[in-house]
Amino acid sequence: MGVTYARCRIIGRSETREYVFLVDTGATWISIPQVEIDRLGLEDTGRVAEITTPAGVFHKPIFLATGTLEGVPFDTYLVEAYRPLVGYIPLQDLGFVVDLVEERIALRTAWLGNPP
Repeated sequence: MGVTYARCRIIGRSETREYVFLVDTGATWISIPQVEIDRLGLEDTGRVAEITTPAGVFHKPIFLATGTLEGVPFDTYLVEAYRPLVGYIPLQDLGFVVDLVEERIALRTAWLGNPP
């Protein structure tokens, strides 16, 4: 299997930025580096996410994020990570599937065709 990436635009209070996210179905959230969260001026919800990794359990602040993933608009939560990632919850919520053969994400209806 290869590596899958997706284009994302996040709209912040101070600016809008575009990213190429690594699609990580083992991750839960949309994540970007803290320096990017600061540049965008994203709103801290005051809540904390418990993130479990092979290196241990971390508690990360949760931010509000608005933008588009492959052109599909979203409002979701975001946490800090070392690189831009998109996890399974935003993929599910927006109706995407991971196409491992083409190494891309696609809307479920486009990938499966139009159901009867």
